[in-house]
Amino acid sequence: MTESTYRDPSRLFSVIVPEGFERDPRAKSLVFRHKEIDGTVTVSCLRHRADSGKVNLFDALPSRDGMQNVEETERDGMNVVYGDYQGELQNRTEYWRWWTLQRGAIGIVVSFNGAPDTATETRVDKLVEGIRISSHPPVSVEDFTQRAANVYAATLDKAEPEIARPLELNTGGNAVLRLENAYITYLDAWDADNQTDPDEQLAQWFEMLWGEQDKELGAFEDVRGMIYPVVRGWGYGRETKVPVLRRTLVDNELEMLAVLDTGRTLRFISRDDVEKWDGVSEEDVFFFARENLMALAEDLQLQTLADPDGHPKAVIVATGDSYDASRLVLPTLYEKLAEVIGPNLLVGVPNRDFMIILNADDNELVTNVAAQVKADAQQRPYPINGNLFKLTKDGVEAG
Repeated sequence: MTESTYRDPSRLFSVIVPEGFERDPRAKSLVFRHKEIDGTVTVSCLRHRADSGKVNLFDALPSRDGMQNVEETERDGMNVVYGDYQGELQNRTEYWRWWTLQRGAIGIVVSFNGAPDTATETRVDKLVEGIRISSHPPVSVEDFTQRAANVYAATLDKAEPEIARPLELNTGGNAVLRLENAYITYLDAWDADNQTDPDEQLAQWFEMLWGEQDKELGAFEDVRGMIYPVVRGWGYGRETKVPVLRRTLVDNELEMLAVLDTGRTLRFISRDDVEKWDGVSEEDVFFFARENLMALAEDLQLQTLADPDGHPKAVIVATGDSYDASRLVLPTLYEKLAEVIGPNLLVGVPNRDFMIILNADDNELVTNVAAQVKADAQQRPYPINGNLFKLTKDGVEAG
């Protein structure tokens, strides 16, 4: 076994892990163990606000008053403080070693607890020596979210959206824009260049999301396998400057749009995109979108709700693949489900990751599901619509 490197997912620090140490995958925090050492090494990272001033992590440690052998040094631009502590806990000797490492707003706290006879164990010191704090860390998720709100307004010429929580913007009504993929895109760019401007990355991401960019998608033959239909609430994206492809499903209630799924983000396809594809019509785009979705749904596992006699009365689609509600547009949906739960059907798509189809003749079930669909559309991420609609062999219509 040789040394390895642990890399913090947020890119704030890394650890060169010496030979013999392994990360404990069962621990909720970052814990390293060595089979020959009695004790564990726990590494914690925190990031102070830029306006919070310099915080001395070591002086804030709970055992600071009892620390002995305290030493402070500078290493690779980091302030490093060390101390050890020995006391009694439930009539047993308790031994700890503590380190704090700080560079700017980033702080690392390392603790080692073990038997006193391991106090001189130098291999633990070597692990701490392998910790490096990023000299130019990426912006925090909170900062990134605020920047996203600013860039969203500037890029799409709209009012600045409300920040619901880190990496989530309320963009009007019940519409929610999640920024996880955008942040991952930024981190990937930061990996290549730690001077990457997050505002530029966000502008590119929003432009790609809505198709406002000079870069072409490429030949239709090359991308048609990545095109999918998505169901959205009425008016979704209408205020943007991009003429996004859309088809009405239920007037003033539901629409179908087309996206290019790159695996990292969904790029909405516009009429401008279609005009660049020689011999390709908007209907061709939606045809391949449905075909691709049918292939994705070929092995779909459905959750069935049954009555006391075991007869199915509702079917739930919740795979989490981002296309659960979009399966509403599958041409064979009605025929398949009518055979299972009856010909008189209602359907609800409260959010992107949930669809329920139920027997409209079960009044109690309809009442309960209608209330839940309405609540989910108000409370869950990626909301679409809080109503129930009729599902027929000809498609979906107002309930």
